[in-house]
Amino acid sequence: MPGLINKETRSALPLSVSDITSCVRGYTLALTASMTYENMDDHAIEGIFIYPLEENSIVVGFEAMISSQIVTLQIKDKAKIDDCYLDCCNTSNGTFPSEVGHIVMDEDFERTVLVVNLGIIPPMETVHILVSTSSELSTLPSGGIKVSSPPVCTPRVQRTINEEHGLSPNFSRTPHDQTPNSPQLWLASLLEEEAINSMDYEFNFQLEIRAPYLLAGVESPSHAIRADADPLARSATSVVITLADKYTYDYPVKILIYPSEPHLPHVLIENGDMTPEEYDEYLHGRNDFIKATKKDSSNERKVNIIHKRLHKDILHNPVVMLNFCPDLKSVCSDLRKVHGEFIFLIDRSGSMSGVNINRVKDAMVVILKSLVPGCLFNIIGFGSTFKSLYTTSQNYEEDALALACEYVRKIRADMGGTNILAPLSWILRQPVFSGHPRLLFLLTDGAISNTGKVIELVRSHARYVRCFTFGIGQNACRRLVQGLAAVSKGTAEFLADGERLQPKMIKSLKKTMSPVLSDISIEWLFPETKEVLLSPVGNSFLFPGDRLIGYSVVCDTTRYHANPKSDKRRRYSMMRSMESTSSVFYHSQEEDLLKSGADSQGSSREAPFGFDRTSPRRRAYSTNQITDYNPAKKVYTPSDPSSVMAKNPLRRAKVQELIGQMSPEHEAQWKSDYQVISSLQNMSHSVCNHIHSGIKFCSCDISDGYGHQLCQAETPQETLTSDLGAANQHKGDCKAVVSGLLCGKPMKWEVVFDIKPFLNGREREEKVHEELWNETFHHLAGRSIIQDFEHMADKECEIEHGSGRKYQLYAIHTSKACNILSKYTAFVPIDLDTNEYLQTHIEYINPASSSIMVWATAVALAWLEHSSASYFIEWELVAAKASMWLSAQDIPEGRDLASIKAAANQLFIILRHWDENLQLNMLCYNPNSV
Repeated sequence: MPGLINKETRSALPLSVSDITSCVRGYTLALTASMTYENMDDHAIEGIFIYPLEENSIVVGFEAMISSQIVTLQIKDKAKIDDCYLDCCNTSNGTFPSEVGHIVMDEDFERTVLVVNLGIIPPMETVHILVSTSSELSTLPSGGIKVSSPPVCTPRVQRTINEEHGLSPNFSRTPHDQTPNSPQLWLASLLEEEAINSMDYEFNFQLEIRAPYLLAGVESPSHAIRADADPLARSATSVVITLADKYTYDYPVKILIYPSEPHLPHVLIENGDMTPEEYDEYLHGRNDFIKATKKDSSNERKVNIIHKRLHKDILHNPVVMLNFCPDLKSVCSDLRKVHGEFIFLIDRSGSMSGVNINRVKDAMVVILKSLVPGCLFNIIGFGSTFKSLYTTSQNYEEDALALACEYVRKIRADMGGTNILAPLSWILRQPVFSGHPRLLFLLTDGAISNTGKVIELVRSHARYVRCFTFGIGQNACRRLVQGLAAVSKGTAEFLADGERLQPKMIKSLKKTMSPVLSDISIEWLFPETKEVLLSPVGNSFLFPGDRLIGYSVVCDTTRYHANPKSDKRRRYSMMRSMESTSSVFYHSQEEDLLKSGADSQGSSREAPFGFDRTSPRRRAYSTNQITDYNPAKKVYTPSDPSSVMAKNPLRRAKVQELIGQMSPEHEAQWKSDYQVISSLQNMSHSVCNHIHSGIKFCSCDISDGYGHQLCQAETPQETLTSDLGAANQHKGDCKAVVSGLLCGKPMKWEVVFDIKPFLNGREREEKVHEELWNETFHHLAGRSIIQDFEHMADKECEIEHGSGRKYQLYAIHTSKACNILSKYTAFVPIDLDTNEYLQTHIEYINPASSSIMVWATAVALAWLEHSSASYFIEWELVAAKASMWLSAQDIPEGRDLASIKAAANQLFIILRHWDENLQLNMLCYNPNSV
């Protein structure tokens, strides 16, 4: 039951007007929803607005108008928000623990739900709400793009609804819910309720499509639509979609967009909001820039500072976005080439005893015998603890299969409670095998108390794992089963009583045996005068219908180079690490070059795809290479109430006129006959004002048995240059290279583009009438970079507590600079006129608070006992106070206070045999590894 909710009665206010204005560019969607609600009660109420988000969507702006009051949102660091506004807690089931109307947001809800307290709504008052979001769109196996309107904006009308309370017919209350002052409010239950409206409402829908390619068609499987194009348009790349008939209040609007060349990679570029001159002026006012250049004001030093603060300046510089949906559907599947890593995670808690565990055992034998040679597999059972068949995934061979089948026949539901977080964390920390996508099959029949934390854990590793989940019986947690599958692009199945498990597991297993492009990496080549920040970190894999999106934030520093050489390039790429899926280091081709040059024996290693040993290289600036960055003591952030007006993007979103606007991305020209030379010869006859793009397809093995229309033998760049001369020069001086393994065979795709027209930023005239669509790529790039920082912070904390703090700071800096949430920040409502904060009535989970403090306190007590026993009389009361505090804390699931204290004491017993001069931070190990 999302929408505007009466906090006291927990009923929905009726929607009277819904207006959706949106824009699709490539695989991105920018959407502004304007909703008008009516308080028909004769008394004032307190309203809470609940807006569910699709996966891969973020809120980039919010505004609510109640009478003359305007409420907007502001990013705040969770650790610095006063207790009266935000109480961080450890509750994770989505309930209000104590106060009436308080909502607890667990780790998953923070990503997928916008909840805003709007304060008091007077009787018979109208509330206007504007929400703006940016989203990465999913694709179809055919390469089409799917767009759907938010259900909260298109609620179904059902006039049998209880008019007085606005409740949906299927809304049920528990006995405790009968009184309006009940302290319990289940957010998960509210989200499960279908959006129902008690009356007809005015609905307007407008979708502008600005494509970097020709459109083959646009259709809607839900409603009749009308497509309008600019009569002066030179090609069919931009259209505006509206509804042809009156909206019937039945289904959300769904639009399918079909590109003419759906399986070719495309590059789109978005201007920054500053010209180079404005950016220089901005830099000279930043504290870190002033401090760093006080002693050394050389151009090299200035470039170094720009290099280190790109994550703070994303909005001010151009963002390059790469879109790619490979044609894997046309590749014939060969079971001999199926090389996945299959991990079966089986619930062995007490609730699985009896029929459920027997059904799992029968199905597992069939599944194990259905795997094919060449894959890897492992089996893990979990309850209160977990046990794995192998310490690491094993090759699928006859001996391993026989052992696994015998192991499955002997398993029992005898492992106590249900703790899925520990085995999942262990699995995701394991090394990933090259060419073997990680495929996780989860079988469970129960519910857990930390559902949000488990879902968020898998979400943070979704690039490296795909979950296929199976809920067994009526008590299986639907949110857990569906959530894990949704965030990892897997599938969820539920098993009713008496139903066989084998068909459902085989159905999911068949999906994993489709052709897969694995070990995907993106390399970017830019002129040496450009500083670049890449995202996302790490390799990925794609099944048919999946798409790849990569971002580069590019800052032009030509003005700081005395004699720039136009022919010099830098290759930016992520390191392919087989040691861990979460490698946080970039690969420096410069280091490889130095090593090969220093080798007097002439030995060399095989270069990765696209490695040009004649081109100059250097280590790329990335989200994981700012370890030497020291923020200034006083850093400007938009967290002060006085900065809200400048940071409110929706003030200008009300007057957008989409039809008459030209797309900033002009048509990218691709070759139609898959012949590189003829493509370049035809390019001179095409119209392309901003981006001149070229593409090359190549396979590292011409005799590849999986050749198809996107695959062709590589044509050396030197040949192209000599043969084509000037025709090749205005293609562009930048290149993106996508490489990977297609069913084990090396493949590579290249896109050439020109970034020069986008380096001057938006002109002042454009800024006066600028629209929110101009920052969509920037918002999504910021989100991706924030997730990289969060992932690296978590990885560092696994190794050693405390060292991940620097990455947390980078995530917070990026969050505030881009006005996008991270897990370390939160939205706080603020009155735009008075600049006063409103009560949130929301409790968030601080990810860095409880578990770290519990472990740190236990280590501190152990240190006092082992190293300061002679001063016991001095620290006795302090230790007693700390011990009482520990007893009152919620211990992380799978642990207890006694085991944590024992682990801390064991550290210092071991340390007696070590050097006593070890630094304290080296002692703070994670108890998970002790």
